[in-house]
Amino acid sequence: MISESNNNIVILDSNPVHRDNLRSILLQWGYTPISFDREAIFLDNLSLLNPLLVISGNLPLERIFRVINTIQMKYRGLSILVISDDYKIQNLIDTNRFDRAVVVKPSIDPYEIKRMISGIQNTKLKKTKNQKYPLIVGNSPEMVRIKKMISELKDSKDTILIHGEAGTGKDLVARAIHYLSNRKGNPFVKVQVADLSSKWFEYEEKILRKRQNNNKGIIELANTGTIYLERIEKASVCFQSKMLQILDGKSSLIPGSNITNKIDVRIIAAVEKNIGLLVKKNEFRKDLFYRLNVINIKIPPLKNRVEDIPLLTDFFNDMFCDEFGRCYYNVSQKNKDILLRYHWPGNVRELKNVIKNMVLNADRDNILSKFIQHDPNPVSLRFVHNEQDFSSTPDISTLKSYLRELDKISLKDIQKEFIIRTEKKMMKEALVKTKWNRKKASILLGISYKSMLNKIKAYNLT
Repeated sequence: MISESNNNIVILDSNPVHRDNLRSILLQWGYTPISFDREAIFLDNLSLLNPLLVISGNLPLERIFRVINTIQMKYRGLSILVISDDYKIQNLIDTNRFDRAVVVKPSIDPYEIKRMISGIQNTKLKKTKNQKYPLIVGNSPEMVRIKKMISELKDSKDTILIHGEAGTGKDLVARAIHYLSNRKGNPFVKVQVADLSSKWFEYEEKILRKRQNNNKGIIELANTGTIYLERIEKASVCFQSKMLQILDGKSSLIPGSNITNKIDVRIIAAVEKNIGLLVKKNEFRKDLFYRLNVINIKIPPLKNRVEDIPLLTDFFNDMFCDEFGRCYYNVSQKNKDILLRYHWPGNVRELKNVIKNMVLNADRDNILSKFIQHDPNPVSLRFVHNEQDFSSTPDISTLKSYLRELDKISLKDIQKEFIIRTEKKMMKEALVKTKWNRKKASILLGISYKSMLNKIKAYNLT
């Protein structure tokens, strides 16, 4: 619990001169400064110190992101002052709506910092505006775009269709839309469509029995709020028909009768498969698809946003260290390199489980490679463990070898290998053309500089 009367101010800065200067100034002002140079030790002691404020100074960008994300996860009522002139930090704060994080330039007048601290101390600390708003970790261009869409869509009444592979975070995006909207104080009802009975009324009656004579169906329970339909592509014919009636008339059929109640509910649906193909095969109603697909959000798989892997790694590491009462630690660069090179068929959910195993296992340096290598489909790891040079595109001999192993290698895996080889070759040519100026090469290829650095590391380009 954060106390408003506490004078403790925690300083996190890797530069000893900056730490000492800031400590001296804070002591003169009557505060109790406690300084750290490593974020793992800082996080271990943060709850015990119960500070009024955290001041983060000279740290690499990735480490500052870790600190901000972890504080937002665990201590949403704690303010953090970041001394930096890096615009990316301000973008992170704005994009994620971190209302208790402030960035100031290193050239700021010390007395301006004193004024800001006094303002925090004199203001009664309260809970953040929206405690239930989920923390979506990721700073890749794709995730920044999705976060901006969430902010823009928050009060829209149109139906929203979220596309994404299993484990990409569709549930988080749906909740973020709801808890950022003017419906945030009203119900958020999640329906796992794949688990429903083939008959809509049977499911409704089962729900009614569980609610002990509550005469509201599942749609009515979401009235004035949001209903989230997970895996809508698994909907039965009966469910699709009833859903269409609800979307057409915005009414809820009371089970066992023809009575309809007008409702105000926003509908968000999520899909893992290509629902357009299901429509073409007549496996999903075209008219329902058009009503659901008013606004479309596509969440990329984790392999397409590798620059988010270090951020997610630190976030899950800190989350599970806190959950299981373990000391915080820094994931080694060796392990981060392994994570960057793996293509994550299970997406963020798989990464989360890997990090959980790392935290629970004492042999952290070896558990990661062992965990990832234990895969029922070793073909999925050919990009990590195959020693051949991917800078050359596949030739006819490679194609012949694929044809001999068709019973072991899917077309999807072959396609992935072609893409990776081609991408590596294009990146190497761009680097050579720009005389290994990575910034110019990233511009030439039309990708972010951070993505360029991560891919150079992932493909071991030297």
